[in-house]
Amino acid sequence: MRPLFPLASVFLLALVGSPRSSPGAEEKPAHPAAQAPASQTFPTAVELVTVDVTVVDRKGKAMPGLDREDFVVTENGTPQAITSFEAVAVPEPPAGAGSRPTRLAPTSSNLVVEPRRSRTFVVVFDDIHLSPAQALRAKGAVAEFLRSGVAEGDRVVLVATGGGAWWNARMPEGREQILGILKRLDGRYIPDSSPDRLTEYEAMRIEEYQDQQVADKVQRRFDNYGAQGSQQDPRGVKPGDAYTSAPGIFSDLIRSRAQEVHNLATSRNKITLKVMTRAVEALAGTKGRKAMILVSQGFVYDIQLDEMKKLVEASTRANVPVYFIDTRGLQALPEAFTAAFGRPLEAQDTVAVLADITLDAAGAEAISLDTGGFVVKNSNDLAGGISRVSSESRVYYLLGYNPTDLRRDGKFRKIEVKLGSGKGKGLTVRSRRGYYAPRDGEAGAGPKSNTDPVIAQALDSPFEVADVPLRVTSYVFDEVMLNQVSVTLATEIDVRNLDFREEGGVANDALAFLIEAQHRETGEYYRYDQKIELALQPATRERLERTWYPVVREFTLPPGGYQAKIVVRDLNSGRVGTVIHEFEVPEAGTLRVSSPVLSDTVETGTDGAKRPVLTVRRSFAPGSVLYCQFSVYGAARDQNGSLMPRVTAGYEIRRANGSVFKRSRPTEITPTSVGALLRLHGISLQGAAPGEYDLVLTIRDELAGKTIEVLEPFAVVAG
Repeated sequence: MRPLFPLASVFLLALVGSPRSSPGAEEKPAHPAAQAPASQTFPTAVELVTVDVTVVDRKGKAMPGLDREDFVVTENGTPQAITSFEAVAVPEPPAGAGSRPTRLAPTSSNLVVEPRRSRTFVVVFDDIHLSPAQALRAKGAVAEFLRSGVAEGDRVVLVATGGGAWWNARMPEGREQILGILKRLDGRYIPDSSPDRLTEYEAMRIEEYQDQQVADKVQRRFDNYGAQGSQQDPRGVKPGDAYTSAPGIFSDLIRSRAQEVHNLATSRNKITLKVMTRAVEALAGTKGRKAMILVSQGFVYDIQLDEMKKLVEASTRANVPVYFIDTRGLQALPEAFTAAFGRPLEAQDTVAVLADITLDAAGAEAISLDTGGFVVKNSNDLAGGISRVSSESRVYYLLGYNPTDLRRDGKFRKIEVKLGSGKGKGLTVRSRRGYYAPRDGEAGAGPKSNTDPVIAQALDSPFEVADVPLRVTSYVFDEVMLNQVSVTLATEIDVRNLDFREEGGVANDALAFLIEAQHRETGEYYRYDQKIELALQPATRERLERTWYPVVREFTLPPGGYQAKIVVRDLNSGRVGTVIHEFEVPEAGTLRVSSPVLSDTVETGTDGAKRPVLTVRRSFAPGSVLYCQFSVYGAARDQNGSLMPRVTAGYEIRRANGSVFKRSRPTEITPTSVGALLRLHGISLQGAAPGEYDLVLTIRDELAGKTIEVLEPFAVVAG
């Protein structure tokens, strides 16, 4: 399960070891500046407040064609001058548009940053508040939203509150991935059908407010259902007698059950609210239309929960409305309260139970309305409801203003957006209700406890950050144990952007380094984090400015798809770099080839054999030697003779136009004494003009009659 607070800032140096080191790098005490976190920027600082606005007609259709002059903005009732305006229209997806087939890139880099003017949807699948039956309906609605409600370029993040998913993808390329993850999610909430059942609202009223009227109603129901211990009323009232109100006098059964139900509900609610807050905070500073869709049966409105206030504050600051899709559908008396489970309810209590059931979701409804979203409830058309979120945001407006109230007092400032005279007839304007002004001293507040909020936000964000340039690749090798494959993630960090401090001719800096990889099929997470101390001599720094600083980490992973996020923070400057890399780990036991290692440098191993240095870089100089090493696994063995495999391999290097620059005819790979198959090519790039190339490996299992073709892109770059 993804923990509520990642291990982003807990540096387990003694446990995880050190990164792949370079000559000239040595450990040193952390520079004092490395221990001070960078100042946090306030997403809606008083210099400019940005408001996302949608305008819809009576049918819920977004209205295009409005201008700056059509809007009126007030803050705490005071008119504000709109200083920036942008109208954004998202085209409808073409009919029958499906997922685009994609090939995973061998390397990933944050140097080309994705534009952030597209829409971002965070779908919170609240599985800890969904029954199995509700989860089935919810999955169908979310699946329909992914198929028809998103447009090209939209970013979708699927988050499960139970910890089974936190996956982000760009549409339409990542649609099938998210649909596959959605399919394996289930509802974890099991409704209580015992005779002494209480609604969460009843439990809260009794436990928090000592509500005698609610307790009397519960006592009558317990008597009807024959709940064990219901006869032990402290007032001596027997079943069927009239009840008199005596505040605070409850039976032991009611008191204990109310406490139990309320504690369980509060625990679930806190988990959901914390996950939602994290996901909202990760969108702070992201431009474009942002929306959170809560798919849940909801939770009670409990003023004792600080987490509810924190979520609303985070939402207003990040400009993210929350839309609540109530999965309970059309409201009726729950089956657990019908005659099938005992005597029917007293007539005087039937309406009260229905009201309590409505109040069981009042907290989720309040959050939605307070943040500028809407609620879809008392409807079995969940797919239609969730589609409204998309249709209303196909046309939206970004209004910016400089507030006239410049006080940094941390108070809530109410925002109201209206259409000018003659424009608002039959139209509804949706926007956030306000924001919390910054407070003096907030910017310098450091991280609390062991959680680095900068790294946590970078880890949760669906977008990459390029303030520290990074590139990463993955190498998949052999099966090391049953159904577990050795995988190496190699990252290279551009040191030219680091804030080195010179001391005695040595460049000093410290980096926080984190990898988190999520398994697509199971939701399991694999993490690695450490603190890297750099003390570089001038020659080493000059070399690393050309080749970048490498960090290599090995994992043992089961087969399946993975999404890895690498976060690096320069602790001297506070700058952050993040990159997302997706890769596949194939099933062991079948004919396959390891990830080819491409490099222009070789090293000598402990066994005296030459091997290419693991690098991420795929660009090589004209005239250099391109080394390529790979292994073949799962080949058939000769059962009538040597028991050894017989595999041939050859290659072609093709230019971007498809013409062949160089080729090698297939030759047999000589197996080792235990039948291992390893080949190292040294290919001269003499005469290769600068440009894009593909190295195409052809491997054939002569005994099984199977052929594999592997394509590895690279570039020849002058200088």
